[in-house]
Order: sequence, then C-alpha cells, then structure tokens
Amino acid sequence: MNGELSETGQGDGATGLRKRLDEAVVLMATVAQLRKDLRAEELREPPVGEGAFEELRAQVLAVLAEREREGAHAFGLVVNRVDLTEHQLRTIMSAGGLHTLAGAVVLRCLQKVLSRMRFAGLG
Repeated sequence: MNGELSETGQGDGATGLRKRLDEAVVLMATVAQLRKDLRAEELREPPVGEGAFEELRAQVLAVLAEREREGAHAFGLVVNRVDLTEHQLRTIMSAGGLHTLAGAVVLRCLQKVLSRMRFAGLG
C-alpha cells in the first residue's frame, strides 16, 4: 500500500490521487466502494469536481464517528474492510484524528478502484 495514506493529504501523491475523483466513472466507483467497505448505503455521490474529495471526507467522517460511538468492534471492522494496518491507523489518528482518518479512507477506497480499473485494462 502507498505511504501517502499516512499523510494528511497534502503531498503531491495524495493530490494526484484526489484529482482522479474529477472523473465521473472513478467517483461513482469510489462511492460504491466506500458504501461497501463502510456498510453505509446512505453515502451520496457528490458532484464531480474539486470539492468531491472534501464532500466525501465529510460523509465518511460522520460514518466513522458513528462507528466509533458503536464501539471498538464496529470501528475495527471498518478499518479492516478498508485495509488499513494497525500501524497506519495509529499514525493517522495521532496526526489528525478522525478527520485525517476519513481522508485516508477515501484515498484507500479510491486506490482500490484505480487498481481494479488498471488490472481490468480500463485505467
């Protein structure tokens, strides 16, 4: 997995990844991946464009906060389904808490989508 997920999302790699959300197909697939991994069908697809990442982060933040209120088990399930390691989780949480984690979750799901597209010959 890419080290940029442990960043606050300000590096060139994270910016390049986020830019892919400007593509409607990628954005739609990323929202579908987030719904699946977070088990949150209520996530809405934001408009394509510059604000898509932050809108998704805000929605994911609300889901993460709810899972955290539900307890360690519910929260841990989300982290496992998104494929973040314990080390990544500790680093992210110490760097910026749930807000930073929400951004990392969006980026990780975006990475999954882009990997699938690349291996399918679509990206």
